[in-house]
Amino acid sequence: MTVASETPSLAKQSIQRPLFRYTALCLGWILVAFLFNLAYTQTPLYEGNQNTKFLHGLAQAGRGYLAHDWLANTVDPLPVFSTLVNVTARIGESLFYVYYGVLFGIYIFSLYGTADALFQLRQSWAKTLLFLGLFFTTHSAWLMYEMQKQHGLDMSFLHFGLAGQYLLGLEFQNSSFGVLLLFSIYLFLNNKIFWAILTLGVACLFHPAYLFSAALIVMAYTGMIFFSSVWVNKETKSPKISDLLTAARKPFLLGLLALVLVLPVVLYNQLYLGATSPEISAQALDILVHYRIPHHSLPEVWFNNFSIYQIGMMVVGLILARKSRLFWIMVSLSAGGLLLSVVQIITQSNDLAYLAPWRVSVLLVPISLTLLIAYLVSLTVDRLPLPKLLILGLSVIVSGYLIYQSVAVGQERSATYRASAHDRKFYDMLSYIHQTVKPEDIYLVPPMDGRFNEFRILSGAPIFINWKSHPYKDTEILEWYNRVQRSEAFYSLDYGQACQPLASLAKEYKITHVVFQKKVAQLDCEFVEEVYRADIYSIYEITTQP
Repeated sequence: MTVASETPSLAKQSIQRPLFRYTALCLGWILVAFLFNLAYTQTPLYEGNQNTKFLHGLAQAGRGYLAHDWLANTVDPLPVFSTLVNVTARIGESLFYVYYGVLFGIYIFSLYGTADALFQLRQSWAKTLLFLGLFFTTHSAWLMYEMQKQHGLDMSFLHFGLAGQYLLGLEFQNSSFGVLLLFSIYLFLNNKIFWAILTLGVACLFHPAYLFSAALIVMAYTGMIFFSSVWVNKETKSPKISDLLTAARKPFLLGLLALVLVLPVVLYNQLYLGATSPEISAQALDILVHYRIPHHSLPEVWFNNFSIYQIGMMVVGLILARKSRLFWIMVSLSAGGLLLSVVQIITQSNDLAYLAPWRVSVLLVPISLTLLIAYLVSLTVDRLPLPKLLILGLSVIVSGYLIYQSVAVGQERSATYRASAHDRKFYDMLSYIHQTVKPEDIYLVPPMDGRFNEFRILSGAPIFINWKSHPYKDTEILEWYNRVQRSEAFYSLDYGQACQPLASLAKEYKITHVVFQKKVAQLDCEFVEEVYRADIYSIYEITTQP
């Protein structure tokens, strides 16, 4: 009777224990992701690249009169991301912070899981805690700020890729979805192959620039599956053709699945962003590569001492991964990126420069850093001649201190981002424009002044052009370049010579307001009227058609 009555209770307990453990793990990782987000920090909306990447989506959502902005009416290079921005802006913009917090969590979870596949971190609380402490520190605003302040060193190279490209930055943007590539690698290492392929496809939907890296990863996946299948199933030293065909079936289907997933991106880019003509396309590419993004596209511009450190770290990562399946993924990325990089350097191809094959480093550098941390932690814990309980205690103290400092300094830095970006007068001017802007207004602003990158989105007013934000269709790139040149030429003039060029711009492009950011500015044209002045900022309205 006793045994019979206790059996259901024992069975219930056996079900509850895994559920409780799973729930505890999920809550634990949510806490880790939250703390990592605080340590890394996010800048307030809208900063940096958000002023470019969010424009189409915010215009679609009806923010101010951005729908009348010229750039917002060019071909959208990121339709999926713009849809996300559009929907989110209608629901609540604070969700953008939540999205990035989720991606932070995926980033650290994926890299921890990848390191665990090689170094069995989860088998030791001491290893896990020390790993997290060091991982937080190498990614934290604490390390970045202190090293910059005390030694003038930009430590972002520890987890950024070459050419100033990165997965994680201070603001949420479409490139942040590159963390899904890391998640895909984690899934593959845990034999979730279908989900690994699917995740690659999602990353490419949000950012087509990841197509090259995703293709190299798929090649590694399918190659390993094929050769492992041949090795397991072969009966002789020379497999038969039928054996090879059987072994190729699964990788072929997986490759086909990957192709189907990215086909919408490829077709969209070909149909809407494809070359108008070889001549126009070449001219537009030359402008982008040599004028707008040489810091991303030209090795002679971006290569520096930090690049050498990053390359060295990637080599170390390959060595540490040499006995695992991760090695072949890293080899595929490294070989593909290196080969096309060498070809670009030799041929000086603008097409390859724009493709930026060195972008694979945005995956290889953080993976290599992770493996290096995991290796050092494992080596330390395994060889430290102390009792396990004492090692655990020391790990709690060290990791706790590192994470606490990372979070504390991160929050201090986060509080200063908006205050240090511009003076208060700048935001007062934007507030004035936001309250007075009309549907037909178009503002001429200094195109090269980074302070005006936020002008569009924060004021809700359309602008003529700026250098930071550019289109991607070749004909539109040429128009963007022409506008930047004309705008820059205007702002380089003395004010006594500015009336005729302004009249020409106003007549041709229907410009209604011009903004200056110099104290001595005094535009004396009969067709303008000063409507705002505060400190160095002044706004003139074009009252009559020139």
